[in-house]
Amino acid sequence: MTRRELLGAVGTSSLAGLAGCGGGSRATTPTSSATAYANQPVDDDQVTLGLTVPQSGSFSPLGTGQQRGFELAIDHLNEGGGWVDTDAWQALSGDGILGRTVESVIADTESSSKTARDVAETLVEQDGAVMVAGGGSTNTARELLKYCPTRGVVHMLGFAPGTNVTGIGCSRYGFQEMHNGRMAANALAPVLTERFDGRTEFYQLHASSDFGFTQSEQFKRRFQSENWSEMGATKTRVGTENFRPQLQEAVDTDVDAIVLSYRGRDAVTALNQATDIVPEQMDIVMPIVSRQLARDVGADMAGIVGTISWDYSIETPLSTAFTEAFDAAYADDQVRVPSDQARLAYAQTLQYAAAVERAGTFEPPSVIRELEGTTYQTGRGEATLRACDHQSMGPVPVVEGANQGPEVLDVIQISTDVAYGCEEYPASECTDLGPYEPETADS
Repeated sequence: MTRRELLGAVGTSSLAGLAGCGGGSRATTPTSSATAYANQPVDDDQVTLGLTVPQSGSFSPLGTGQQRGFELAIDHLNEGGGWVDTDAWQALSGDGILGRTVESVIADTESSSKTARDVAETLVEQDGAVMVAGGGSTNTARELLKYCPTRGVVHMLGFAPGTNVTGIGCSRYGFQEMHNGRMAANALAPVLTERFDGRTEFYQLHASSDFGFTQSEQFKRRFQSENWSEMGATKTRVGTENFRPQLQEAVDTDVDAIVLSYRGRDAVTALNQATDIVPEQMDIVMPIVSRQLARDVGADMAGIVGTISWDYSIETPLSTAFTEAFDAAYADDQVRVPSDQARLAYAQTLQYAAAVERAGTFEPPSVIRELEGTTYQTGRGEATLRACDHQSMGPVPVVEGANQGPEVLDVIQISTDVAYGCEEYPASECTDLGPYEPETADS
């Protein structure tokens, strides 16, 4: 009996997901007289923050949530509400940032790292953004981490869980709120070891991308340290529409679990097809998932175990405040429950704003120093944005696709033992964050 047949037999098919610029010539950007910082100093009564988000392409399922969270953050910065009204974020006033009204500009990356680079340049050079947030892939993040330091623009990364963005590709101007592949593997290890009770053979399918390679490698390393055995691994190109041959190959090895490291549309397609092929006694693990993914695959998510950056069912004051504010802001929308992506964009935008307020200036070196090493609350416990690699270290929720009822995900544990040292991989690969001054300051 396959997983789909089992789900049908027990009636879980009734499980409902919640309803659900090219790089041509550019205008000259104002810079500080002393530096090459783009759009500095901020002398106007308003300041512009930019968001790059996948509104189309393979990673578009992640885009809507990030955009909503970003827009909600802008509203709260200007008018109060949500976290801005809590003691945990006292640096924020609800009267803009340093008394300046916050404007926003949003651009579609088309799920392409090259396009992301081009639109980020447009946000900075033409629209006047002093900070660029968001993104939908590790490859996108790495491209922006190359561009932003050349213009002295802080980049608050979006959904980019590959280890390289705070490893070999780290940047003084980039900060990562999302947990990465190593943290996901660390969070899953104790949960799966207990659940599998001696069943320790696995097969991996992963995307042929920065995220896919680094996630599969981190899962392998962590679980081999628990005496698990990888019986095979297969890579697939981003945008694959038929995973059945690779899934069947994995099933034929008769392993205990199949690990799928995919995101966006690839994750949806792989899970939908896995339910038809994978037998019920064989578990499926997806190391990093999202609530949008769970909505998109519906009943096929049942029993799938993974990690998520946050979930609205987590009961903390900040989690509740964000959920209620989101519900009120999007009361007319079909989907009123905030996704993990929405909280991610919301948190990173407020994080930047609070650092500016503490610094008393928009000038990047001062803002960066305020971000480095800061400890804060973001609805899932205390976290620290490390100075050594700019990776946020905090609790990581482990979730499982629900078997019945209206919920699409159940939080089964919030793992706190996920951190690794600055001298350990991938932080050990971050040997030079780069200067505080823009790289073109002396040019």
